[in-house]
Amino acid sequence: MLITFEGIDGSGKTTQAKRLYEHLKGLGYKVSLYRDPGSTELAEKIRELILGFETDPTTELLLFECARSSLVWEKILPDLRNGKVVIVDRFIDSTMAYQGYGREINLGTVNILNHIATRGRKPDITFLLNVPLEVALERIKGKRTRFEDGDYLRRVRDAYILIAHEQKDRIVMLDGTRSEEEVFMDVLKVLKERFGLDL
Repeated sequence: MLITFEGIDGSGKTTQAKRLYEHLKGLGYKVSLYRDPGSTELAEKIRELILGFETDPTTELLLFECARSSLVWEKILPDLRNGKVVIVDRFIDSTMAYQGYGREINLGTVNILNHIATRGRKPDITFLLNVPLEVALERIKGKRTRFEDGDYLRRVRDAYILIAHEQKDRIVMLDGTRSEEEVFMDVLKVLKERFGLDL
């Protein structure tokens, strides 16, 4: 099973991904946690490039997709074949929201590259943590991020909401302004109801 967590910077997605990983591990599940971009030697190098250089939107998109391709090929697909639950902090929806809508790259192009990089493997479920822009900006204040411009993040947040409405079967939108514990209880509830997991 492939589970992804999405949301703008400051939404709390990384915290929830880590909590779910620890929870499943504690219950004896075979589980992996990855971040996208990152989690392979090559993808981590690409992550450094993305964070360290300002570049044009197309180059940025291609770098993200290269990192994802490495992660999918080296980690995600082998883990899924071995029956693991795979949790990923960011995945294809981030690229659609940040590069497609945020950087205004042709959405068809983003879709094609996402498909190539993932070998067509979509998440079984995606949790989108939705928070108002003001809350997110307050949470990331003082943290190093490439994506902290208010207008840009507003486009990205709006895109996430649009994508979630278009793909309701896969994407579950959660209120990220609630407490960490409340959000996590919702994550577990959804996984129990949809997949019958013993949590």
